[in-house]
Amino acid sequence: MSTTTAPETAEREKCKFGADSPFILIARCHVKEECLDAYLAAAQDADSAVNATETGMLHHTFDQDPDDHLNFTWSEVYKNDAALLFHLANAPLLKFVEQHAEMGDGFEIEVYGTLSAETKHAFSASGFKIKYFDTKFGYSRV
Repeated sequence: MSTTTAPETAEREKCKFGADSPFILIARCHVKEECLDAYLAAAQDADSAVNATETGMLHHTFDQDPDDHLNFTWSEVYKNDAALLFHLANAPLLKFVEQHAEMGDGFEIEVYGTLSAETKHAFSASGFKIKYFDTKFGYSRV
């Protein structure tokens, strides 16, 4: 016996994943011990600026690893590819990327959701290590 209603089934069937669908980005970073306080301040400034300037950023948190106080994860949900492209060109983010280059010593990104080939190309040009997990099926209520 199914508990899925007809409208829910129709919503799932019409959901297409690609440039116009939401997706999750996880960015794992490691901070140099001697730079921890300055890095946290820079990350907080970046978070505040993203909140103020990026309406396509639906979720943006900076989470600390419970086992290593120098490991952090940016957890981000984007409305669509255009929101990511805007983020990549946003001055406060560019400033933070420069600060990370000085104060961090590791940065890896994972994207969960299907981006267009053009967006992947633009993002990959950033030079970061990025792994893309394309969606095979599912739904999003975001």
